[in-house]
Amino acid sequence: MKSKLPIREILVTAQRALLRNWGRTVLTSLSMVVGTASFMLVVVTGISGREYTLDLIKGVGVNLIALSNESSDAIVGARALSDRLNFGDLYAIRRVPGIGSAVALLTAHPTMTEQGVTRRISLIGTTPEYQQIRNIKVVRGSFIDENDEKSRNKVCLVTDILAKRLEADPFYRGTISLYGVRFKVIGVFRERVSTFGQMEVSDNTAIIPLSVMRYFKTNDAIDFMYASAETMEDVPQASAAVMKLLVERHQNQSIFHMDILSEMLETADKIALGLMLVLLVIAAISLVASGINIMNVMLITVTERTREIGLKKSVGAYRHVLLTEFLVEALMLSSGGGLVGIALGAVVPYSVRFFTSAIRIQIPPIAVALGFGVTLLVGLTFGMIPALRAARMNPVEALRYE
Repeated sequence: MKSKLPIREILVTAQRALLRNWGRTVLTSLSMVVGTASFMLVVVTGISGREYTLDLIKGVGVNLIALSNESSDAIVGARALSDRLNFGDLYAIRRVPGIGSAVALLTAHPTMTEQGVTRRISLIGTTPEYQQIRNIKVVRGSFIDENDEKSRNKVCLVTDILAKRLEADPFYRGTISLYGVRFKVIGVFRERVSTFGQMEVSDNTAIIPLSVMRYFKTNDAIDFMYASAETMEDVPQASAAVMKLLVERHQNQSIFHMDILSEMLETADKIALGLMLVLLVIAAISLVASGINIMNVMLITVTERTREIGLKKSVGAYRHVLLTEFLVEALMLSSGGGLVGIALGAVVPYSVRFFTSAIRIQIPPIAVALGFGVTLLVGLTFGMIPALRAARMNPVEALRYE
């Protein structure tokens, strides 16, 4: 009949054995520190980096549906105009089920002189709804309103970068000249999340009322159109309905291009998850190497304590007691290094907050629990072979060991 495990005695014995060779214990635990810290860094960095990337896309507008023309500018005449987005399309899209709002954009690239230098700027003509749909942040002043649109007021907003250059010009008096017309600067804006010029807003961009912009256009065509679905769940159905509507109105689906940010969100999520899994495999290899080091040290310990093991077995020590004793030593080695590794893996990424507030560091409890659990599993797995070797040792041969 097996005796009960003397837990307290086993813990004291394992602690004394580790302290007897404390230098080797510390060095062995350091390998586990590195492995666990790497594992924690991958988990925390992966989760935080994923959330940061997804927040960037959400900041542009996760319910956003962007429409543009693909018809060639080389085609002229009535057919070319019929193949392009127009205001009739805009009014029709606003009535599509699931679409909350839609806005048209007319674009041009006039020149503007500031500080004696003539620059080409990106000019956008749009309506007040554009601010909400495109998630535009007004830094100073105000956005164009319905009165500006209806009264065709000669007002504009400029990007914060362009505003700094204008304000550095000693001749700047709060107005800019576009197409020979003076526009009053009523506000300064920027994208809430920078798209780095990949969308219609660049460093040198000005926004004017759509009604005023139409004076500078020779036709009824729309360059870009943004539609916003009422919810993220409505995006697939609403976008399909919008494309079907355009095909029916123009009889040619190939002339339009549609970008759906929710699809980009899903793609970015899959890429981030894939990268994190790859990094987790690398971190797991580091943990396996740490486990092999623990196994090697424990095998040496068993060899050094052969006579002690033989003496214990000769006076009646049970196999399972010896097995547990050496397993506890392995677990102490791994858990001690694991706790330090978890602390380092959490503190290092958390210190990023002192350098930038753009990235929110998330340290979920599941990451800490998973890190410590994997550490204990490694210690238990790689400590089993030395423990079994000690438990199965023949007491007579062990006592004769030199």
